[in-house]
Amino acid sequence: MKKGFTMIELIFVIVILGILASVAIPRLAATRTDAEIATTVANLRTLLNDVASYYAVKGSFTGAKWQDITNVPLLKLDGNNPIDDYNKATNNAFLAADGKKCIAIRLVNKTTTATGTVPAHILFGKDSGNKTKGVCGEVLKADAVKAFVEAKAGGVELGDGKGDGAIAIGSSTTIYQ
Repeated sequence: MKKGFTMIELIFVIVILGILASVAIPRLAATRTDAEIATTVANLRTLLNDVASYYAVKGSFTGAKWQDITNVPLLKLDGNNPIDDYNKATNNAFLAADGKKCIAIRLVNKTTTATGTVPAHILFGKDSGNKTKGVCGEVLKADAVKAFVEAKAGGVELGDGKGDGAIAIGSSTTIYQ
């Protein structure tokens, strides 16, 4: 008698493997999204700490380059390319989620106006193209990210008021959730 598996046994094994795969694959995709959210939140916190440290040492962002301020990977305003050496810190940059622009970042120096002093601050905004799509949409729903993007700093002019957030640099404002 020959040893081996019958065709029926092989079909049952393939069906069972298919059922296991149909359960496991969606769970793996959800785990990847959760990891991307956690990475983006960690990058946002690191960026805020790096910016505060840089400003405490230098006292200004004038002439600074993003690479001098932080090692957090940022994207250019005009595309998904990484920030290069020539971009100044006062230009907008984007924090990426899943390799795409997600959260706009802009640094503003301390200014004195007729009505008072506006502290140095970091502006956070949502990228209008990705704010509800894919991983970026999920990142922006995270409580910690919402706290940054919706934060308001006293005396800071937020411009168009379309959901931009601002955190004064050097203040005791720290958001950890």
